Amino acid sequence: MVSDQQAADARGTQIVTGRAEQPDRSPSAWNRRLVIVALAAVDFALAGHMALYQWSVIDTVWDPVFGTEQSQQVLNSSVSEAFRGVFTIPDAALGAIAYLAEVVLGLVGSRQRWRRLPWLVVVFALNALAVTLVGLGLVVLQAVVVQAWCLLCLITAALSLLMLLLALPEARASIAVLRRGR
Repeated sequence: MVSDQQAADARGTQIVTGRAEQPDRSPSAWNRRLVIVALAAVDFALAGHMALYQWSVIDTVWDPVFGTEQSQQVLNSSVSEAFRGVFTIPDAALGAIAYLAEVVLGLVGSRQRWRRLPWLVVVFALNALAVTLVGLGLVVLQAVVVQAWCLLCLITAALSLLMLLLALPEARASIAVLRRGR
């Protein structure tokens, strides 16, 4: 026999009683995932702007802190050209693709996806880990190799780290499900 709570969980709903409704504690709750999706969308827009510069679609890149010249120095650097040599597209375009993937992966599934689609959640977290590691690596290279700073690059790296931290609880829950064999 299925309890009312199990049926509600299966539907992705909550049982509402006369008491105040408890906040959604699901690791895949929409209020948690939509924050990550919003951050990924901001990163997508910023990386897209930088990619447009790297593709010479726009003439300048916005940077009110370090100045356009420093950002352009970073985006035209030997580090950036090395990425382009390997992947054939600018590093900012690769970032935009990864951030867009994070948006899509964040929107797929119900609030029970950590149990029903654990591999999707793991891929979501691995994508967040990848963009974080690449972003932080590129920040280090800005300081050590390029010796110039790009505000949009720093913002995308910081937001990536925040996205990863926010994605970890759901990933841990999904990994526990996978270890139990569902």
